[in-house]
Amino acid sequence: MKEGAFELRCWASNDSKEDQDKQMVLGLSWDVISDELSCKLPSNIDCTQGKPVTKRVLLSVINSVYDPIGFTAPALLLPKLLMQEAWRGKIGWDEVLPVELEHKYRLWERTMHFMSKCAISRRLFAENYDDFTVHIFTDASAYAYAACAFLRCEFKGQVTVKLMAAKARLAPMKKSTIPRLELLGATLGARLAETVDSILRTTSKTYFWCDSMVVLSWIKKKEPWNTFVGNRVKEIRDLTNIDDWRHVPGEVNPADLATRCCDWSDLLQSKWWEGPGWLYNDEESWPCSEVSETPDEAFLERRKTVVTNVATENEVRFGDRFLYFSSYRKILRMTAYVLRFCNNIKRNSPKLVNSLSCEEIQKAEETLIKIMQSEWPSEIRKDGVERVAKLRLASGEIIRPLQRIYPLELSASDHLIEDHHGTDIAAQNPGPTATDVLKEGKKSRWGRPLIPVKD
Repeated sequence: MKEGAFELRCWASNDSKEDQDKQMVLGLSWDVISDELSCKLPSNIDCTQGKPVTKRVLLSVINSVYDPIGFTAPALLLPKLLMQEAWRGKIGWDEVLPVELEHKYRLWERTMHFMSKCAISRRLFAENYDDFTVHIFTDASAYAYAACAFLRCEFKGQVTVKLMAAKARLAPMKKSTIPRLELLGATLGARLAETVDSILRTTSKTYFWCDSMVVLSWIKKKEPWNTFVGNRVKEIRDLTNIDDWRHVPGEVNPADLATRCCDWSDLLQSKWWEGPGWLYNDEESWPCSEVSETPDEAFLERRKTVVTNVATENEVRFGDRFLYFSSYRKILRMTAYVLRFCNNIKRNSPKLVNSLSCEEIQKAEETLIKIMQSEWPSEIRKDGVERVAKLRLASGEIIRPLQRIYPLELSASDHLIEDHHGTDIAAQNPGPTATDVLKEGKKSRWGRPLIPVKD
């Protein structure tokens, strides 16, 4: 390369004779000796020490830590929470934070030098392995929800567990219930599993661990959940297999650390890097809790259904009120008087007095027809056959039978009057016969035009 005048760039060696033991790789610090990745200590930390802490300074410190893998998520939670509190308190960009918030930040800032010691192995797999599985843990608190992924490898009875990636999000500023936040954590875990699966590029068994029985009930039970729960449960089911979700006690859930505030020294000494101890044992000794009964708290998110227009056997229909009237004429007049009363109580409407007019009788009849037709909408199109048509009149929309477009042939021997309430009422209120109607050339009010049959 030297003879060709080519200058070597972007090459590194793990030879102990070389002085450069750390290299920058994709924004992370890579220790070529130990083969570990860590975050670079922000250069603006020294500038903020001894100076007032404002919202602008806080945002600068948060954004200066570059961690695409998420292994420092537990330690980065505190400054993000302080930033959220500053927004909630409507503090300006250059205003000094309240004493309580500034004190919390100073305690966290003192342990920043431990950040360079928080590292993960660059190489996930051992040189040889018999089998490996991926374990996704999810958890949530009132402050944040998180998910973390661990890789478990087996080789000749030896088990190694390594942290692969993690994601953490602050809880929304709008208050939400813990089960809902747990569901957000489960959704975050499903997305993280999809990312890990695309990186491994090989088939592996994936286990999902959650410490909320309510969330597991939402995922496993097929119920009409409300919009918030239903949308996230659908996404989880699309990305994962519901049989892979299991319950883990909260005290042995490693994702719990990413939902609580801790400083860099606490993170360095935690079990965050190794995973839970039971993961090193055989599968038979892993936590096993089946969702036998759905918790009552889960049904609070069940979609509420409203059933309307349901007729029961004991329900009194509108037409039953007319059984006490002796004639159809009295029904029309009673309805017309009710409509007149409704009109007269209106402030700006013209008052109706004296005897009922023909227009009032006609309006009463159309009102009764529309009310009666609304009680049996399912009968209008029974067995899929159109028998009626909706006509838009000046008084509104009304249903007419389709047979009216065709003439109806009646013989002089046919009966025109129907007995609505018994033969007694028909006898008290005799009407025209078919012969009278045909002679006068009138039309039936309720049916088709009447024409005489030619002999």
